[in-house]
Amino acid sequence: MEFRVIWEIEIHAASPEEAAHEARAVQLRRDISATVFGVWEHARETMHRIDVVQHPERLDPAETIAVRTCLRLLQCVPGVQDNIKDLVSAMLIFLDREDAMFARFGVSR
Repeated sequence: MEFRVIWEIEIHAASPEEAAHEARAVQLRRDISATVFGVWEHARETMHRIDVVQHPERLDPAETIAVRTCLRLLQCVPGVQDNIKDLVSAMLIFLDREDAMFARFGVSR
């Protein structure tokens, strides 16, 4: 079977070569996690998101849906302080952004 493995990172640099060297330096740092890869499966024409280091603290998709639902309900509760609603909105933005990134790259969870 044939696969294409992709590791992405945003780098600000003066040239493509400098960006490549900076990305490699990031990969080698022990204090930075560079463990998530996009893997294109040619035979099935499917993109997978693979984290080679397990994160037991990360929510699975069903748990993420439940959290998102509770946050959206909290936005509708009368009398909730504005600072709490702002925090809830920020959390939803990050959850929605992650979903948008998965959809953009056709990544299966």
